[in-house]
This record gives sequence, C-alpha cells and structure tokens, in this order.
Amino acid sequence: MSSQQEPARTLSALAGRLRELPGLRGKADIQGPAAAFPHQPFPDLGPAAALGDDAALLPPAASPLLLACEGLHPALVADDPWFAGWCGVLVNLSDIAAMGGRPIAVVNSLWCRKASHGERILAGLRRASEVFGVPVVGGHTNLHSPYDALSVAVLGTVAGPVLSARAARPGDHCHLLIDPAGAFRGTSLCWDAATAAEPGRLRRQQALLPALAADASVHAAKDISMGGLVGTAAMVCEASGCGLHLDLEAIHPPEGVELEAWLSCFPSFGFLLAARPEQQSRLAERVAACGGLLLARVGAFTAERRLVLRQGVEEEEEIWSGEAPLTGFGALS
Repeated sequence: MSSQQEPARTLSALAGRLRELPGLRGKADIQGPAAAFPHQPFPDLGPAAALGDDAALLPPAASPLLLACEGLHPALVADDPWFAGWCGVLVNLSDIAAMGGRPIAVVNSLWCRKASHGERILAGLRRASEVFGVPVVGGHTNLHSPYDALSVAVLGTVAGPVLSARAARPGDHCHLLIDPAGAFRGTSLCWDAATAAEPGRLRRQQALLPALAADASVHAAKDISMGGLVGTAAMVCEASGCGLHLDLEAIHPPEGVELEAWLSCFPSFGFLLAARPEQQSRLAERVAACGGLLLARVGAFTAERRLVLRQGVEEEEEIWSGEAPLTGFGALS
C-alpha cells in the first residue's frame, strides 16, 4: 500500500464511523416535528425565527411573562396518544389563563418507542396549536426511547392584574366556572368539552380569564387539575392560607354524571375563582356574555385553614387540614 492510499483509507473509515454515530442518526427523529408544524410561526421576525435553530426567537413582550409546564400521565400517553398531545397544549393554556395571562408559544419534549406512536402525539399537539392559535416553536424528540413520555411547556404574558391562588381571602365567595357541554373521554376521568367544539368558542373561553382579571370581576383563580375540583380546592386553601367550606348541594353535574365523578374529574375548561360578594353580579354578566359556561357559587373562604365538604345544614367532612402540607407551597409569611 502506498503512503498516499493510507490517509485515504483512514479518512474513509473515520467517515464511515461518523455516519453511524447514534447522535447523528438520531437527528432524523426531528423529521416528525418538521413535518407536523409550520416552520415560520412568527414571519415578521424573519428567517432567524424559523423552526430548527438552537432556540426559538419570540416577539418582545411589554408585560411580565408566565411559564407553565406539564408532564402527561403515562397511561394517557400510552393509550390515547392523539389526546395526550392535545391535552399537552390545553392543560398549559389553562394554567396561563388561570393567572390572567395569554399564551405566546409552546415547546414540547417527546420520547417514544415507535415513530408511529410519536406521529399520533404530534398530530394532537398540532391540532391543539391550530385550534387555539398558539404556535409550537421547538422542543426535543427521541423516537428510540425505551418508554413513551410527553412533557409540554407554554410561555405566556400577563398584562395584569395577575390572578393568583394566593390572593383568596376569608369572606370571598368561591365560584366554579366550568364547561359542562362534554363527555368523559373513554374510561378516563378526563371531561372532554373541547375536541369537538368550535375553535372560536374555545378561544373565547381562553380569553375570558384575562378579561375577568382586567375588569376586577375576580381576584384569584386556579385551574382545576388532575386533582379534580376537591383537590384543586385544597391547593387554593394551602396557597392562600385560608379555609373553604364547599357546598356539595351547589355543585350540579351534567345529566347522567355522578357527583363523585364530577368532583374527581379533570375538565378541559374548569376553574375555581375567588371573588368578593360585591363582584358577583359583574362576574355573572361576563360569564353569560361568553356563552355556554356554568358559573356556580359553591362555597365561601374562611379564616380557619381547612377544606370542609358540606351537605345540607348539619353534615360535613374535613378533606384537608392546614396542619399538614399538601404540596408544600403554603401561604407566604
């Protein structure tokens, strides 16, 4: 072998190994998101804002930012991948809305064993992005994972006032705001009032919470999460340092739905609101103007740090006491 052939063979071998580098071949997984999402979510910002760069370039914000992140339940990701993708966007939008904010952009982290499974998740993400008008601007994709998992984050902005669960005070009324026009998704406790709804209706709902904050119809709110209505109520109590007497007779499930299921479910649009008694009429007017939503006064916040379920005049049961932490994020001293 000549001295000239040896470097060429060495280079060829090196190139062959580099072509097979797992980190390089794995980049092909990104073809899924590249096919799923529009490449220029913010055309006015030019080519630097196109998808595929190291970070997403976003429009400047004139007000404080909100950042929310959710991991999707493994069973949902495994059994209903399209809906998991949809929910990844929806639940974060509700978190942004709960603080009186409006969403700007979505990112996600997707891990799947099969590309076909990932495609269904991405399809759900894209549909929610289109329906709610919030672009997916980046993320991470691995289609050679030993497990299936999805996490989604949303960046938003809040012009104020900010709605914080910590702002609930003794004497406030607790209101349930929820979309009852739906059904349970399969055998899960997910109350789906969104996937078949008209997009304009869903966008009006998402815009309602910032409007309620802006005109002082409410001053505290929390999105009803996987903990259900009762679990969310306990989180509001912990964060605010208040108690809450929850009146079960004021909570009316949709026809055919048992009360326990309604108290336990994760609704696609559901919030607990805190408002002073004098705010109630303005709140009711705002909600009625949005259309299709149920607003019910379901209790009152108290100075005693405990969540109590009441049924009738005399029956009551304590669900949570402030003596023991729930999440660990209690009232600020």
